Amino acid sequence: MASHALWAHDGTYPPRSGNEVDILIDGQAAYKEISDAFNKAKEFISLTISYCDDDFLLVPERGETLFDILRSRREDGVDVRMVVWQPASNTADTIPDKNPIPGVNDGPGCIQGRWDKAKGYSGWYRSPHGHFEPVYLEFPALLGCHHQKTYMMDDGEGGVVAFVGGINPVQSYWDTSIHDVLDKRRVERKKQNDVLKALQETPPLHDIFYRIRGPAVRDVIANFVERYNGASIPHKYALDAVIPAIANNIPPIPNGIELQVVRTIAPDTYRMLKDGERGIRELYLNMLAAAEKDDLVYIENQYFFDHGVVSEIHEAAERGAKIIVVLTSKPDEDTTIIQQMAEKILETISLYEDIFPLVKGHQNVGLFTLGNSRQDLRDPNKLIISETYIHSKNMAVIGNYWAIMTGGSANIAFTSMWFHSEMNIAFTDIGLIKNWVAQLWVEHLGISIEDALGLIEQPDKALDFFKAQAAFNTAALEGGTMPEGRVYVMGTVFPDRKLEGIDLSSVKFEG
Repeated sequence: MASHALWAHDGTYPPRSGNEVDILIDGQAAYKEISDAFNKAKEFISLTISYCDDDFLLVPERGETLFDILRSRREDGVDVRMVVWQPASNTADTIPDKNPIPGVNDGPGCIQGRWDKAKGYSGWYRSPHGHFEPVYLEFPALLGCHHQKTYMMDDGEGGVVAFVGGINPVQSYWDTSIHDVLDKRRVERKKQNDVLKALQETPPLHDIFYRIRGPAVRDVIANFVERYNGASIPHKYALDAVIPAIANNIPPIPNGIELQVVRTIAPDTYRMLKDGERGIRELYLNMLAAAEKDDLVYIENQYFFDHGVVSEIHEAAERGAKIIVVLTSKPDEDTTIIQQMAEKILETISLYEDIFPLVKGHQNVGLFTLGNSRQDLRDPNKLIISETYIHSKNMAVIGNYWAIMTGGSANIAFTSMWFHSEMNIAFTDIGLIKNWVAQLWVEHLGISIEDALGLIEQPDKALDFFKAQAAFNTAALEGGTMPEGRVYVMGTVFPDRKLEGIDLSSVKFEG
């Protein structure tokens, strides 16, 4: 498979050679590395933020909040800047412009921040292959979101590093690969007076970040500079940003991989992007269009309602590709509101009812979700079983001699593919991709890395394995017995988390 056919061509940034990329699975691993990178920086730190707790603890055991660290680094002379989404209405876990943060925009020597309002979208909504009729849409700005999550900094040794992913700096998004329903480190400081209630309200959460080095880092920084300088709410002391000299000419890493930074940007958001950008959607469609008979497609995503992407999944399945999709069992309440608004706008298209028949029940497609189990401390003969919220947004397509993987902030949703501000990365190293998919399957299926790699080489057996474990675990959930691994049938209704009376002082947290 010629890789040039897979990349997004209608975007700002081309594929670049000579990069190094690491996958950081779940919040504990990701934010430990990001915290360490903050503390190593000597020249600059830049952040793009959508959702955020102002008292978020990157490494809970250290007791330092995100802004504690950033204020400290600014006092050390590091140039710290951030661009933050300004929601159209009050939204949970956001930091509006009018909420002052100590040390931010208090003067020229402080952290420099700009807030940015998001756009809506007007235009044609199309899907390939004629599965859905094109309709003209008018999405209001209320549905818009600057959804990117990126961190960029110098590495303290003359180089630069960037983190691109989907994990928000919100305490409930921090989690370990164990996904223990009783892990109180997932509870933000202001809710520590009733930890059990907070844990009841918040399921464990699975997500991913990517750390990159090499020439593609400049594209992540360029995106920040464009967004920061073009932000709709400037501040007195927040002078325009420039690409740091250290990032202007980043040398290729020997034996590094080819990597592309891709985005979604709404039209008329920034001066140089009048038509906006939909490179992530193009990338998804190209990747899925390349999947042939007995190729493996592995997807994790929070949502599943972009008609074009689901159309291509259907077509890949019809060609004989084996497709494994891990989705959130019950998307958050905000999505219900968005879904209702969108269905009102779309009128003739129901987001889920029209989409799922294309793939649900197809012999080559498996739709799954994740749960987790632990012994109930109040009764050793009982289990506490909870959903694991899927917030990751990644897809890998693996052929016999080629592979491509993408991950970042973009959901499989009309919002992320058409007009939210999003950032993903994509790369084509087959060995790396197989190993990372195997790492994810070790976590989800509870199998060895060797067994996971073996399943990847036999996509039909991999799909059967997922289906068998999901059926077993769904039956175990109904019977109150111990599941095998964490995979369940999509649509599984997990029991409410009832945690009253548990003594957390006796819980030892792993990871």
